[in-house]
Amino acid sequence: MYYFAYGSSLNHEQMNCTCPDNRFIKRACLYDYKFVYDGHSKNWEGGAVANISKSADNIVWGGLYEISKSDLANLNRREGYPKSYDRKELEVKDDQGNIYKAITYFRIGEKVGIPSNKYGKTVVNGAKDCDLPDDYVKNNLM
Repeated sequence: MYYFAYGSSLNHEQMNCTCPDNRFIKRACLYDYKFVYDGHSKNWEGGAVANISKSADNIVWGGLYEISKSDLANLNRREGYPKSYDRKELEVKDDQGNIYKAITYFRIGEKVGIPSNKYGKTVVNGAKDCDLPDDYVKNNLM
């Protein structure tokens, strides 16, 4: 199955720890959604964490991974599914226009905030791992 990562799971080191069977495929984008840092996480020093919300004419860039059923169970635990984050299957597109059905996690939006230094660096380093566009990283993830 495919998994679309847009936050800390962009980071290959983190994904390899959480999902040992994962295989990074390529970067992909999710249309009509926007990326935000919102809420807060005790696990990430109390800073805001990544989330997506429906938003016409916006794009979220992320990493497309192939994962196993045991990887999915690990992700569910890490994301706090279904308590903290919900999960759904969405269509994402790669640079060539190919469409993939991939699961991703999201939650009801909270107050927009600032990520902790540690979390922000994890996301930005992950964006580099997944070769996300520089302007997207600068305008959305930093």
